[in-house]
Amino acid sequence: MKLGMLIWKMQRYTAIYFLFFMIYTEYLFFQDELSFEFISNNHLFKLFLTFFIFLATLHGFAGMWTVGTDYLTSRTLGFLSPKLSRNATFIRKLYESFFFVLGSSVTIFYLLLIWL
Repeated sequence: MKLGMLIWKMQRYTAIYFLFFMIYTEYLFFQDELSFEFISNNHLFKLFLTFFIFLATLHGFAGMWTVGTDYLTSRTLGFLSPKLSRNATFIRKLYESFFFVLGSSVTIFYLLLIWL
């Protein structure tokens, strides 16, 4: 299976998990069970929330990777400037690195927030 197809499928399956998790969370919210105490004491909910955060990070990475590989190429940047076209690979790698650091930082922050 090619990388593009794998990423496409991963985004669709993560979106399905998001849907079910959000339905469950809405159910808890409308039942007045969703509270700080519930989240703090329920390790199963924390586990599902952790899985949600990891999948959201992968989902975001896949989307940003797709944007980078589609639009930050020498051909597409060449329409703007020949100099940008020559530096397209560097620009794309810088773009990917920025979102990797940002996504990793946000994920670590949320995991610390949930589990500590």
